[in-house]
Amino acid sequence: MLIAGGGGYDSGWDRGRAGSNSAGDDSGDFVALSITEMPPLIFVTGKGGTGKSVVAGALALALSRRGRTVLADLDHRLTAARLLGVTPDGSPAGTAQKLEALSLSRRAELEAFIGRIVPLKAISRRMLRSHTFGYVTAALPGLEAFLMLERLRLLADEVARRSGFAVVDGPASGGAVELLSVTQGVRDLAPTGTLNRLARTVGEFLGNRRRFGVLLTVRPEQLAVRETLETASLLRGLLAIDYIKVVLNGVPEPLFSAAECVKIRPAAHRRLARQRQATFELAAQARRQFERAGIEVFELPMLYTSIFAREQLQTLAGVLQRSQLIEGVTGGSCQ
Repeated sequence: MLIAGGGGYDSGWDRGRAGSNSAGDDSGDFVALSITEMPPLIFVTGKGGTGKSVVAGALALALSRRGRTVLADLDHRLTAARLLGVTPDGSPAGTAQKLEALSLSRRAELEAFIGRIVPLKAISRRMLRSHTFGYVTAALPGLEAFLMLERLRLLADEVARRSGFAVVDGPASGGAVELLSVTQGVRDLAPTGTLNRLARTVGEFLGNRRRFGVLLTVRPEQLAVRETLETASLLRGLLAIDYIKVVLNGVPEPLFSAAECVKIRPAAHRRLARQRQATFELAAQARRQFERAGIEVFELPMLYTSIFAREQLQTLAGVLQRSQLIEGVTGGSCQ
C-alpha cells in the first residue's frame, strides 16, 4: 500500500527516479518497447496490499490527460473508481469527461454472449434460466472467465479506435494468472466451432504487446519481489504475454545517510530513519533484480498520509505522467 502515518510528500522525489529502462534490455529475448507503443489496454494486478487499485486509478487518471480513458473494474468493488469519484454509469463526479468507469461481471458477459449467438431475446432469456444451461456452464468452469477476456479484447479495440485507453483493475496476481490462463482450457474443451475460434482470437490478443499489457504492482520487500518475478515468468513463459512492466510501489526517499542516522535522538526516531533507509535500499535491490530479468521498472513514492483519495491519486498520476511509462504517449492504436 501507499498509506503510512504522518509526514508529507517530497515534491522532488520523482526527478530522475520515476522510471528505469537501462539494464536488462539485452537479457534473454526481451525487446524494449517504445513508450509511444503502450497498448490500449493495461491490466493491473499484484498481490494484496501492494496498492493495485491505487496504481490502476493513478494510471487511468494520468492517461486521461492524453486521451479518453476507461477504468474497468472486475469485482464490483470499484475501489479505484471510488477514490477518483467516478461512477460506473459513465457520469463523472468531480473529474474530467475523459475518464469513465466501467463495472464488468462474469455473469453479465455470459448473458451478453448468449444474446449475441441467440439474437431472439425471449429464447436467450429462457436458455439462461434453464437447468440444462446451468449444467453446461458448470461443466465448463472456465467459460465465464473466458468470456470476460473476450470482453476485454472488445474493450481494447473499442478504446483504440477512438485513440484512447483502458485500465483494468484486475484481481490479485493469483486470480489474475488463473483468469488469463483459461484460453487454452477452452481450446482444449472446444476443439472446433465458435468457442475455439474465439479462444484463438483472445490468445492472439493477449500475446500482442501492441494491444494488451500487464502492469504488476509490488512493494519493496524480498518475498514480494520474488513472487512477482515468478508471476512475470509465468505470464511470459506459460501464457506468452509479451508486454509486462512493474510498478515498485511505496518507495521512500531516505532523509539521512547511515552516518547521520546514528546521531538521531531519541532512539524511536532513529529506528524510523533506519527503517526508511532500509526500505529504500530494498527498492534499489528489487529494481536491479527486475532489470536483470528484462522487466522495466517504474517507482511510485511512499505517501505519508492518513487519508487516501483523489488528491493523493493526482500526486501519483503526476509521477506516472512524467515517467517513461507514458511520457510521449498520445493515444492507443489498434494494430
